[in-house]
Amino acid sequence: MQRVLAAALLLVVVSGCVIVGDPTCGGSSASVVVAPGVVVVAVGESFTPNGHDTWCDGGHQTHGSPTWSLSQPGDNGIVSLDASTGRITGLRAGVVTVVARSTHSSATSSIQVTVR
Repeated sequence: MQRVLAAALLLVVVSGCVIVGDPTCGGSSASVVVAPGVVVVAVGESFTPNGHDTWCDGGHQTHGSPTWSLSQPGDNGIVSLDASTGRITGLRAGVVTVVARSTHSSATSSIQVTVR
């Protein structure tokens, strides 16, 4: 039972970001952590969210940067998004979802972006 509990996923909500991971690094778990979870920018304004990718590699946690994308391809008329840095620039009013994806697993996390 202790092994099962030790390997259970840890979920902590901290100031708008969600952290999901295996604190024991006993499996092949991965997580993507982003903050903040909600962003509001004006047209022409830019913002770069914080994001990092964590995964287990041979029993040790390793960290990197996620890749960034829009949840809907047509949203590129509302924001411009740099896929490597996550920099978001408002182009016209609207609401989109930006997705941070682990480069080592299928783990994702998202940010809701409102452009005013």
